Parts: sequence; C-alpha cells; structure tokens
Amino acid sequence: MPRVSVTVRRTALAKRRLGRSELKPFNDWPFNDWNDGRPETELNFKLYRQATNKIAGISDAAAAFLGSFF
Repeated sequence: MPRVSVTVRRTALAKRRLGRSELKPFNDWPFNDWNDGRPETELNFKLYRQATNKIAGISDAAAAFLGSFF
C-alpha cells in the first residue's frame, strides 16, 4: 500500500467542540442507519467506525457541517 504524507495547517480556532461524545448519538438507535444522508452520521462513520490512519473524502454536506464549527 502506498504511503502518503499530509501536512495540516490550522487556519481557525474551533467555536465549539466536535468529538467522539458529540457524534456518538448518531451511532445509537434510532440514528444507526449509516445511509441516512446526515453529515453527522457520515462523520461518525468515517472517524470512528472505520480503521484509523486513513484519508477519506467527505461530502459537501459534511464539509459544510464541519465548517460550522470554525
């Protein structure tokens, strides 16, 4: 598998917290439909249900949702 280097630069400070505890409710019933189209569900799946150390694309809706935290 090819190795990739990623450089991250902080461009803004967070206005509010978005961690595992904030996304966990979207893994619990009745929100456990991974195809419900909600950006919170998509991020929960990609950040916490898939293996770590991966680079993954996100939808425009998930990007807009993340943007609301900065």
